[in-house]
Amino acid sequence: MSVLERKAVLEHQHSVSAAAAAAGRRRLSAQQRRADTEPAPWAKVSHCSRQSLPSCVVPAPAGRRPSAGLAWLAGRFGKRAQSDPWISDRIRRYFLSRTFNVGPANALLLSLDTRTHVVGELYDTEKSYVESLQILVNKYMRPLKSPDTAGTVDSGLVDEIFYQIPEILSHHEAFLEVLRQRLSCWDTRQKVGDVFVEAFTKQPVIDTYTAFINNWKSAKEAIKMATQAKPAFAKFLENTSREHKGKLALDALLIMPVQRIPRYELLIKELIKHTQHDHPDHQLLVLAQKEVHELALKINRMEREAFQHEQMQQRVRDIEQLIEGVIDLVQPDRTFIRYDFVTIPGGLGTKKDRCLFLFSDLLLITSIKRKSGTMRKTSPSSSSPAGFGFSVFDMNKYKLLLRFSLDNLDILKPADVGLKKAIREAENLEEDMSLITQISELASRLNCPHQALDDAVKEITNSLNKQMAERQSYDLQLLNLQLSVTTPEGVENLAIIFPSTEKRSSWEVAFNEAKQKLALSTDRRPPPEFLHPVPIRKTRAGLQFTCAVATLGLNAHGLRDVWVCNSDGYVGQVCVLSLQPEPTVMSCNGVCNARILCIASIPAASPVLSSMGRRKSLVPESNALASTEAENKEQETTAPQPNNNGNIQLDSESSEDEEEEEEGNSESQEEEQQTKPQESSKVPKEEVEETDNHFPTMWLGTEDGCIHVYNCNDNIRIKKNKMKVQHSAAVHCIIYLDNRVFVSLSSGEIVIYRRESGGGWNTSDPQKVQVGSSVAPVLRMLAVAGKLWCGCQNYIKVLSTASLEVEHSFQVSSDSSRAVLCMVTSGLGVWLAIQHSAVIRLFHATTYECLQDVNIAPAVTKMLSACDDIIRQHKAACLRVTALLACKDLLWVGTSAGVLLTLPLPHLTSSTSRLGSPPNIVGVPHGHTGHVRFLTAVETTEPTGSRHYHHRSLRCSRDSGAASASVAASMAGRRASLTPAAGCRLLVISGGDGYEDFRSAGLSEAAGRDDSTNHLLLWQV
Repeated sequence: MSVLERKAVLEHQHSVSAAAAAAGRRRLSAQQRRADTEPAPWAKVSHCSRQSLPSCVVPAPAGRRPSAGLAWLAGRFGKRAQSDPWISDRIRRYFLSRTFNVGPANALLLSLDTRTHVVGELYDTEKSYVESLQILVNKYMRPLKSPDTAGTVDSGLVDEIFYQIPEILSHHEAFLEVLRQRLSCWDTRQKVGDVFVEAFTKQPVIDTYTAFINNWKSAKEAIKMATQAKPAFAKFLENTSREHKGKLALDALLIMPVQRIPRYELLIKELIKHTQHDHPDHQLLVLAQKEVHELALKINRMEREAFQHEQMQQRVRDIEQLIEGVIDLVQPDRTFIRYDFVTIPGGLGTKKDRCLFLFSDLLLITSIKRKSGTMRKTSPSSSSPAGFGFSVFDMNKYKLLLRFSLDNLDILKPADVGLKKAIREAENLEEDMSLITQISELASRLNCPHQALDDAVKEITNSLNKQMAERQSYDLQLLNLQLSVTTPEGVENLAIIFPSTEKRSSWEVAFNEAKQKLALSTDRRPPPEFLHPVPIRKTRAGLQFTCAVATLGLNAHGLRDVWVCNSDGYVGQVCVLSLQPEPTVMSCNGVCNARILCIASIPAASPVLSSMGRRKSLVPESNALASTEAENKEQETTAPQPNNNGNIQLDSESSEDEEEEEEGNSESQEEEQQTKPQESSKVPKEEVEETDNHFPTMWLGTEDGCIHVYNCNDNIRIKKNKMKVQHSAAVHCIIYLDNRVFVSLSSGEIVIYRRESGGGWNTSDPQKVQVGSSVAPVLRMLAVAGKLWCGCQNYIKVLSTASLEVEHSFQVSSDSSRAVLCMVTSGLGVWLAIQHSAVIRLFHATTYECLQDVNIAPAVTKMLSACDDIIRQHKAACLRVTALLACKDLLWVGTSAGVLLTLPLPHLTSSTSRLGSPPNIVGVPHGHTGHVRFLTAVETTEPTGSRHYHHRSLRCSRDSGAASASVAASMAGRRASLTPAAGCRLLVISGGDGYEDFRSAGLSEAAGRDDSTNHLLLWQV
């Protein structure tokens, strides 16, 4: 072929190729246009998966697809990829690298399987959760605490609402960052289970969530109260919620931590479902599920308990509204157990229907009165349902008669071990009686003579009738339950008759279980809350605290003041501590030219008291070295009247007619008072003195043998004492008991003052009893189980308050040179401290047996570990107990080292012989630089509850004028100190030399600055 021909062929082939290429381009252009309008196959990824990708992964723009090389790879190696995992993985990686635009930091090759989708959802939801927590902190908490919104709501309330939210945010920000790092280098073998295990097994995370759940209900209540009380706060919440993209309110944001942990568990379960068993993440995910599941269970349990607690609190509130005369019934730890309708014997052989309300720490006994308009009265045999239904109670009125702490109650005669046997025998008797009746009927049908059979049947019938009669008498005994009530006057009995043996048995079981739980709960109670120190500046050099006690009378704010005595050996000074609006020393004034050794609050004279028989002791001595506080609402009774056998009888409110008559009389008296014209303001001197006797008084005993008597409400700055009694020897101790005042002198003599008919004190002709001697005087006295314990050197002499004779005496220390310095009582236990000793001893109140010795030296040494070596060695060398106080199930111990300790008070019964395990002694972080001079306690709530405990006191409290106030104060004064229980709010006050925080002893710049200044330290319990 010539050159020209060859050239023509090549040009033809080129033109054909060009035409084919143009046609191919046209086809590709058409396919591209279709691709612009239809989603590409690789773009058809589930919404969940695309939304689940981290922020560093950006999906390819719409319309973009992988290069043609990917199709060639799939066609060329598709079959081999099915059998070769390596080729399959390379194709998938190549596909992903062309499908997504990743961040510049690193190229993330994310597998689009279900496991990856779940991880993406975890990341997204965690990010959303962190953003919600950030809103709570940045949009709510911080603005509310800023100075710009200072008046919107109190800062403390803000802390309560957002409690633990910043801590939760910190934990989850760290968790989110770890998740982001894992996803930034994600591949098919990546793990996330270890991230969960690491995050949710940390104790701080668990504690944070636990604390948040415990506070969640309180936070909701705080929001509700603040919204109602502060319109500006409500407006702030409304405006802030509008700014939220989801328009979520504060409540909806605060509930998120409660819901978050269970959602983790669901995501982990989904991950486990789509993770192969041989995957390195599988076992970690299983462990993570276990840990998160346990945390979720704990949160659910706490949420359920919080709900049940709220239900119980509402139930107790309903009961408080139901019973007339009961106050302070709602307490955080108090639960209602059951109610029972019973019968309690009264005077002259009468029996009265009563209702028992049993709580976890308390027993209430109420009267039952039919409501007007009610057709029938509830039967005493009404049983206690499992749930508290108010339909039964709506038919009656209830008035409080007695209120006992379970610590002061014991079952005198436990259920007979043969109770079940007796019930079974009664059932057998009834069955035998039924059978013998059938035999008698069958015998009467016999045609043959059956006289012998009739005689035998008659004999058996008579025997069964006799046994049943005896059984009925025995059953009545089984219905009777005897309760032992421990009071300062002694151990008295209370008889309760139940409607059936089953009711009696079940109530006894519930009562014993409640007492056991109460005894076990003592160690779990929160520690006392330290408020602040109060310095008492010295007006004279050398002034030291000697003693202190709270007044029985109320000040203008309805609270009690505390009288604190200082002395330097030449002058006696009284400082009045007021608790309103905050603890402040109102005045410090000299009252005598001698050292004040003791002080006591004495209740006012009252016609109500004199008509109600024996009364409880008021305030056991509060002096320089030992003090107890007579503010126990839970242990107070309504001064029940014991009969000759020492049994408590409830003869108050003897009948409904009597109550109605009394109410009518009181109303008529009120009308008389309203219509009675105003009389002249001039009052005879005799009437003024008589009225003056209706106020509580303060008795101060001095080293020169004087007793100075002041009214509780007197301003000692401008008023002199109302009475001064001189003795021949120093006054060591003053105590009020059985409507008498007992005064111990350094001569060993005890002087007893009685009231006169007008309510004053017979100081001209007192009774005198020689209990000790000048060598062994009575330094301390204490009312214990109806007796007066007198500390004479190293002996305790038990004085009968009825016969005024020493009934028993026992030795408390083998060293005759060491006297008893401190005595406090709690139930059936008496704690003693001896001179120059770091050991306290526990004695039984009725058997006088030593139950336990407790050495407080190791606990004090531990508290002094942060002190200077020389100071620590000096304090340890001369360590001794200087003060005791029994309060709120705790024994407070003051020491010469300035350290204060607390230990739980054990529950004792009449049969307790010896305590084995030593108590858990806890050091209080705040104390004194020098000696603890005294310990006392004062109730911070208005003591009006005692006025409701007797219908006569209710009637008297309606009277106007000074008599009304004096009755209220004197009724409050009857409270005896065993262990103030959880029903009232108390301030524990320690007086001593200087103030020191033992957590940082000697490290502060101000250390030692106020060592010589007397300080009062206050705790809320």
